[in-house]
Amino acid sequence: MPDIILKYPSEFPDQIIEDDIKVFKSEKLDMKIIKPEPEIYAALEWIIPTSFGVYLMKPYFDAFLKEAGKDHYILLKKGIKNIVSKGKQFDTKILTATASTKKQDKKYNQSLTVSLEVQTKDEIIIKLLFNKSLNKTDWNNAIDQLGDILMEHYTNFPNDSLSSKISEVNKFDKKRIYCVINAKNKKIEFYDDNDLFELVKNKNG
Repeated sequence: MPDIILKYPSEFPDQIIEDDIKVFKSEKLDMKIIKPEPEIYAALEWIIPTSFGVYLMKPYFDAFLKEAGKDHYILLKKGIKNIVSKGKQFDTKILTATASTKKQDKKYNQSLTVSLEVQTKDEIIIKLLFNKSLNKTDWNNAIDQLGDILMEHYTNFPNDSLSSKISEVNKFDKKRIYCVINAKNKKIEFYDDNDLFELVKNKNG
């Protein structure tokens, strides 16, 4: 498993990708860049992979960061914010089959273009969604919030705040949790699939 996986649209220029990663690129960093072709999905909006994606995997925290030090993490967050900011420049649309147009939630307000996923010590994936109604500063603050709680998690596991939050929301012992930016107080909140479905439904109801 690589330390970091970066996902870009299939037609995205390689030179821009190189510019994106040069701030945190390292010879010892096992980094994988993928540019998959568009696919068809039958899933809720927050499950569908975004066009741009940053995936911080467990080996980054367990191995690489211990050797490289926290200075690299500061550079990495800078790079992540730069990549995520590109998601502000695009608005991905979902194309649905004619018979399924009523199934699409037209009020869903999380970006379909960009997301950040991190892997916990016990290999749960947390996917940070970015509310399109918020500005870039709010998005960057959310990255910082998740970054801080993640560093504390890898330092103090299992007696850390992130493990506690996951335990509260992960009622069905799933391997994926979602992180949403509260549009009012700009704080990140954690949900499982069921609670996120209820949140979106109630917001749109």
